[in-house]
Amino acid sequence: MGITALFVILLVILIFLVSYIPNLTFRKKIFIVIAALLVCFAVLAFLFATQFGGGREPVQNETLEIKK
Repeated sequence: MGITALFVILLVILIFLVSYIPNLTFRKKIFIVIAALLVCFAVLAFLFATQFGGGREPVQNETLEIKK
């Protein structure tokens, strides 16, 4: 849910920023927005792939022995 909101906010900001650039056709503006979103998606995918599970050791079930 949070990632979807992040992409929507990023999309709106990119559209506003690209719309103020003069001397670009509509097709080039759309291409810039799509390319920027794909780069952001790739970075997020890389971060999720490397941080989740990275550096953690597997959980081991250790049994405690009670000495009498």
